[in-house]
Amino acid sequence: MLNGPVDQALSKYNFKRRRGSLVYKRKLVESIQEIDFITEFFPRYEQGAEAHIHPFFVWKIPLVSKEALRLVNGNKMLLANAPDIVLKQPIEISAPKEYHERWFTKSAEDYSRVGVAICSFIEQWLVELLERLQGIDDLLEAYESSDNCLLKQQHWYVYVTAAYLLKGEREKARSVMESHLGNPGLKKRYSAVYDNI
Repeated sequence: MLNGPVDQALSKYNFKRRRGSLVYKRKLVESIQEIDFITEFFPRYEQGAEAHIHPFFVWKIPLVSKEALRLVNGNKMLLANAPDIVLKQPIEISAPKEYHERWFTKSAEDYSRVGVAICSFIEQWLVELLERLQGIDDLLEAYESSDNCLLKQQHWYVYVTAAYLLKGEREKARSVMESHLGNPGLKKRYSAVYDNI
């Protein structure tokens, strides 16, 4: 599946993968984008399926990750035990909910068809998001515009806070924390971030 349509489609956008890998990477000036093809074999939730192909979009911004790790005093658990990953989400979140898809194979012959379907989805929905999310300013723009194509978990706001600090915007950084992680329980959990702003 990957050796054919997926390799060809993603190479147009400068994504590369190593031989035998299920991860495509694209290195940009400030960040690294990945599309990870995660496969679950014989999923119980889809009768007769041999595999569920579940591509994920991963976005890494090394400078933001370094600052976020400093903010949490090195406690990786506060960054979902993956401090290098600013964002990780299924690719279908890049589309409106009514266009979400799931990709299953029932036999070896289905892999090529599923590969073509995934490529079509990427072209229609994900590429635009990939072009929008390339650096620190794009992370802040996504936050400020309340971009609904992003999966925003609690630790995501620590990365946004870190990005504002890297831009010298301490008050905006504090405002992010107060707005999204400001209730007493979360303030206690993320107390290191409050102390380090």
